[in-house]
Amino acid sequence: MCLVPSMTTAQILASVFIGLNNFFSGLIVRPQFMTGLFSITYWITPGHYVYEGLVLAQYRDDDRAVIAVNNSDFYRFLGCDSQEEGDGSASECRGTVEQFVHVFFGERFNEANELQDILVLALFLVAARVMTFYALQKFNFSNT
Repeated sequence: MCLVPSMTTAQILASVFIGLNNFFSGLIVRPQFMTGLFSITYWITPGHYVYEGLVLAQYRDDDRAVIAVNNSDFYRFLGCDSQEEGDGSASECRGTVEQFVHVFFGERFNEANELQDILVLALFLVAARVMTFYALQKFNFSNT
């Protein structure tokens, strides 16, 4: 947005980028549901890398119990659908918060991506600083 001379254009671009970032970062639409052309937007939005880092940092090694809902993805991941109820009594299927996060994001948010998240965010920050420096050196933004 620093490379456009008009304030109106910059505001419109900011709105578009914020909308794309919110919608495609994995917060509103989970990563496993972004397929085909929409998977590109997931990988190019910087919010995806921020959100993944925050989620992983907050829920890593979190062993609090989560009760799996019958026939959910988490329920099947824990193998509860294959357990046999010999006496007919229903027992709760439990997993950890870390396992739930792993399943909730379609196994795409994982610790192996941590270095990638940091490097991509650093690249976005450096690119934004370079473009801002260039814009401040080359453009005249006066409204006269």
